[in-house]
Amino acid sequence: MTYLVVGASSGLGRALAERFASAGNELILVSRDKRDTEALSAHLAILHGVKVSPVTIDLANSPLSYAEIDAALQVHQPLKGVLLPAGANDNDDVVGLNDDKLTYLTRVNYLAPCELLNRYLPLLKDNDGVVIGFGSVATARGRTQNAAYAAAKSALQAYFESLAHSSAQSGLCCQFYILGYLNTNLAFAQDLPFPMAAPDRIANVVYKQRFTNGRRFLPRPWYMVYRIVQLLPWFIYKRLSF
Repeated sequence: MTYLVVGASSGLGRALAERFASAGNELILVSRDKRDTEALSAHLAILHGVKVSPVTIDLANSPLSYAEIDAALQVHQPLKGVLLPAGANDNDDVVGLNDDKLTYLTRVNYLAPCELLNRYLPLLKDNDGVVIGFGSVATARGRTQNAAYAAAKSALQAYFESLAHSSAQSGLCCQFYILGYLNTNLAFAQDLPFPMAAPDRIANVVYKQRFTNGRRFLPRPWYMVYRIVQLLPWFIYKRLSF
């Protein structure tokens, strides 16, 4: 089986690539970082004896080019799954963000993942495959900081629920994970109020549950934090600064 991992060169994407390759799956790794993606592909191919193809795509570009992915699919086993851990944030992301950065965050976190998913959805349905998306606890409620990022991830979450609904009678599995703080490049230099989770531990859970449907929180304790934030009365919530 072959899995397409988008955003594979670092963080959770890299951990997912390592976990799926260790189980003998072929991979197509997509990232905008050509050097890191090629190095990771070679490393996994040698270490685990599986076929791994690196593909360089910048999700910020529009329209996306699928030529390299399509070419890779011709030399791999049938496509079984698409994993979308790709994402980006910005320290300047507050309400009133300039147009260029707003467009960038929306494309990378929502539009491009959906476009890529739509491209290969017919193939995945034919193969009784799996699609796995990743959101964020930042979507619990709108707030001043991470406004565009949270909005884009909220849209992605809604799209995945629509996908799950439309595919309910088919053999396609649809998963969506709402993630708490992970020890990745997105958290670099940020002052976070809760401990960070290791990407490899998250990747292990995702692999074990890859053929199940539904929405999950990882790490699990974040569900309570998420719900508490949602249930806070407005007169309290509006006073919070985060």
